[in-house]
Amino acid sequence: MNKATLLLACLMMTISLSAQKLKDVVIEGNAPFAKGKEIRLLVFDDLLTYTTTVVARETIDKNGKFKLQYKTYETKMAQLAIMTAKAEFCIEPEKEYHLDIDADEATLQLVSPEEYGAFLQVTPKNTDTTELNYRINRFSNFFENIIAEYHPYFTYLKNKEKFDTMTTIINSHFDIHYAPTDFYSSWLYYTYASLEFSMYEKNHDDIYHKYLDNEYILYNNPCYMDFFNTFYDNYLYISRRISKSVLSENINDKPDYPTLFNEVGKDPLLQNERIRELVIIKNLWQFAGKPADFNKGNIISLLDYISAHTHFPEHKKIIENIKNRISRFNKGKDIKVTLKEVSGADFKFGKPSKRWTYVQFFNSQCEECIREMMILKTIQEKFKDSLQIVSISTDYNFNDFSNFRQRYDKKMFDWQFVHINGQYEWLEGLQLFSLPEYILLSPDGKLYERHTALPEKGAIMYFRQKFTPEDIEDSPLERH
Repeated sequence: MNKATLLLACLMMTISLSAQKLKDVVIEGNAPFAKGKEIRLLVFDDLLTYTTTVVARETIDKNGKFKLQYKTYETKMAQLAIMTAKAEFCIEPEKEYHLDIDADEATLQLVSPEEYGAFLQVTPKNTDTTELNYRINRFSNFFENIIAEYHPYFTYLKNKEKFDTMTTIINSHFDIHYAPTDFYSSWLYYTYASLEFSMYEKNHDDIYHKYLDNEYILYNNPCYMDFFNTFYDNYLYISRRISKSVLSENINDKPDYPTLFNEVGKDPLLQNERIRELVIIKNLWQFAGKPADFNKGNIISLLDYISAHTHFPEHKKIIENIKNRISRFNKGKDIKVTLKEVSGADFKFGKPSKRWTYVQFFNSQCEECIREMMILKTIQEKFKDSLQIVSISTDYNFNDFSNFRQRYDKKMFDWQFVHINGQYEWLEGLQLFSLPEYILLSPDGKLYERHTALPEKGAIMYFRQKFTPEDIEDSPLERH
C-alpha cells in the first residue's frame, strides 16, 4: 500500500469514526398532570421485535417540569412514557426538544393504553416546519386521509386505475423516492412500499426487486422494518420454493444452521445473505409459537448458533430480544419486585412462601375487578392452607388505592393488597392488556403460570385438583 492510499484509508476511517460519535439529545418540557411521577425515555433496541430499552428517566418536579438527556449517533424511533401511557416520536443527534405533555386521566388508569388507541398528547412548544417529526406527522395525516378515501379500491377490488390515481395524488404532494441514507425519505418510500405491496401482494418478485434488492437494510427505520416484517411474514413456511422437509430436517430432526442457510438461499428472494439470515431469525421466532410443528428447544439452539457465528452485528441484539420474548413466561421465571403496602411500607413481591400465590391485578375504578374479589374471597376460604392471594393495584394515584382499601377493609377482603409503586416496566413485561388479570406463583416465589385459571372460569376446580395432599407435600419449601 503506497503512502497516498494509506493516507486516504486513514482519512476515511477518521471520517467514519467521527460520524459514529455519540451526540447529545435533550428533551425538556412540562407535564403538569404528572407532578412527582417518573417520566422515561425509551429507544427501540430493534424494530423487528419492537423491543425498547429505558435510556433516561427523571422525576417530574412540583411545577410539572422535566429534562431528559441521551446520547446517540443516529436518528432513532423513541417513546416518552409516564406510567404505562406513551407517545412515539423520532429523535435526532444534537437536537433539543421542548414539549408540553398532557393525558386524559382515564388513559392513565389503563394497563395498556395503546391497545385502546390512547396515548400521551405531546405538543412542541414551537412550530418548526423543517423539524423531522413535523414533516413525518404532516405526511402521515395526508396519507391516512387518502387511504381512508381509496382503501376499498385497492384492498378489496384491486382496482389498478384507482390505485394509480391515488399514487399520482400522493406524488403531487410528496417526493417519494429511494434515498436510503435519509431517514425522512425512507419513511415515505417504505410507507408507500407497504401500500403497493397490499395492492400487488401476489407479485412478490417484482416488489422484492423494487424495494429490497439493494445493499441497505434500514434496521432503525420503522417504515422499512414494517414493510420487511410484512413481506417476509412466515415466508419460510409459505414459500413454494422452500420444501417443508428442508425445514423439518434442519430444525426438528437435527438443528443444522449451515445447511438450512444454504437450502433456503436457493429461493431467489433470499439470495442476499444479510436478508436471508434476518428472515431466518424472524421466522424461527414465529415457528417457536407453533409447538405442534416445530421443536422449540432446537429453535433456541439455532438462534444461539446464529448469534455466535453471524457476520452482522445487528442480528445479535435481535436474537437476544427474541430469546427473551420466547422465554419471558417460562415456569421458574424470577419476578422479584418491590411494591408498596397501604401503610406506605415496602412489600417484597416474589419471596418464597409455604403457599402458592394467586395474583390479581386491579384498579379501584374497575367494577369487574371488585366483583371478582367476591369469588377470590371464596377461593381464599377454601384453600387458605395451600394458597395465598395478593391483589396489586395499578391505580395512577396512591390515594385512590388507599381510599379503596378503607372502603373494602380486611373484614371484607382478608388478604394482601399492595400498590404497583411505579413498577410499570415490570407490569409491561407481563403483557397485561386489560383488568382484571391473574398470574400464579409457585411456593418458591417464581412464575408458575402467566395465563392461569380465572375466578369465574374454573379456578376453584383447578385449585381443588392441584392441592391434593401429594402436591402439598411436594412443595419445594416443604422438602427443606
